[in-house]
Amino acid sequence: MNVFRLFAEYFSLILSIVLVLVVLSGRKEARATFSWVLIIIFFPYLGALLYLIFGNPRLKKLVDVKLKSRRNVSVKKYFDKMPEYKNSRLANLVETVTNLKPQLCYDLELLPSATDKYSKLARDLLNARHYILIEYYVFRQDETGDFFLKLIEYKAEQGVKVFFLYDGMGAVGITLKNYLKNLKRNGGKCAAFLSPLNYKSILRMNFRNHRKIVVVDGRVCYTGGINIGNEYIGDIIGSTKWVDTHVRFSGDAVYAVEEVFSEDWYFATGEDITDLLHKKHARVGGDINLHVIPSGPDQSSPLIYDTIFSTLSAAEKTIDIITPYLVPDQPIIQTLKNASKRGVKVRILLPGKNNHPFVAAAGRSYYEELVEAGVDIYETRNVMLHAKIIMIDGFWTTLGSANMDARSFRLNFELNVVIYSKKFASNTTDLIDSYFEMASQIELSTLQNKKFINRIFEGVCRTLSPVL
Repeated sequence: MNVFRLFAEYFSLILSIVLVLVVLSGRKEARATFSWVLIIIFFPYLGALLYLIFGNPRLKKLVDVKLKSRRNVSVKKYFDKMPEYKNSRLANLVETVTNLKPQLCYDLELLPSATDKYSKLARDLLNARHYILIEYYVFRQDETGDFFLKLIEYKAEQGVKVFFLYDGMGAVGITLKNYLKNLKRNGGKCAAFLSPLNYKSILRMNFRNHRKIVVVDGRVCYTGGINIGNEYIGDIIGSTKWVDTHVRFSGDAVYAVEEVFSEDWYFATGEDITDLLHKKHARVGGDINLHVIPSGPDQSSPLIYDTIFSTLSAAEKTIDIITPYLVPDQPIIQTLKNASKRGVKVRILLPGKNNHPFVAAAGRSYYEELVEAGVDIYETRNVMLHAKIIMIDGFWTTLGSANMDARSFRLNFELNVVIYSKKFASNTTDLIDSYFEMASQIELSTLQNKKFINRIFEGVCRTLSPVL
């Protein structure tokens, strides 16, 4: 027993040293590096397992290899620059930073609630004639999920090609319950993105697909923050309501979203569906420019992070941030503080009661330094705010699936759109104002008088936030 214990102690020491060296060589953000080093030192065996699963950096290389052939058959992007785009310095900044061209769209709608989205989505799905692309992080097996599943089962039975992609972790219940058997029987194709139940992907389960995409016939697209589930219509079914937003649009920009779906489908299945989707597409134009910005761990520098960081730095008048989770890196925090100090009015709105309390606590650890710098922070009352919107200078607007946290910026596959339209900006301003009416401002005196135990808890959550 003594020999075994001695061996375990020495092996634990060697394992800790090796893993710490691996972490230090990985060039991670300083807070993430510190978190992993602490876990490995104090819990070497558990830390080794957690690092293999949650600190594994190999997905980038895997995605690069698998998608290389896909990029060679990428759909041709048609674009033009409308006056509102040409006159926006932030639009040109995004194009420069991301190297992405703007896309044209028409019939652009802001969908301020799940009931708005679900009713229009059901209509468009019923009108599908050729194909339906569906990609969700969460697709609940509840009344809402059952409704949409039966709808696409019906369309598949009619001969419409259905491609259903769901995140292996966020929608793991779909796999466990064999929820899609009827859809497959009717001819629909289904796939899980990095399922934790698949031994081939278990060590990459920390990389999640957080996108929410529906495309019908290349004609209309839905994207944003609203998943499929009863919680988004809580006011109807009598439970706590989640507040979120989505957009719907048509035009050439739909093809850019299709390309994102095609790459995700190819990664999950190895099947290239590009020709099926794009061979009949022709330029249809539009009257509004938007940027379709995909982001994920396959990018050396995540495009959504680069977009947000550069535009926040360039803000001149106002910054409004609506997000359920606020756990960014220090450069983002410093940028917000500096913007406030140079006269930009900065407002941040978060949920008062969060579905992820540890992440919420990590976010609250930033409140005091932000408020001291002049940033106004608000929390909603009685609703779970899940919307992800940033508006700068009353015009530049981005919304989508990405939260203001390290996971969305570095680990998740996300999709945002940046919209250049005065009419859309006006509608979004009205929506943002309605959100703030449901919220209370956080006072500096409250933060300064916070209980010591709460400060400790928030500090621990902040330190561990890169691995939460």
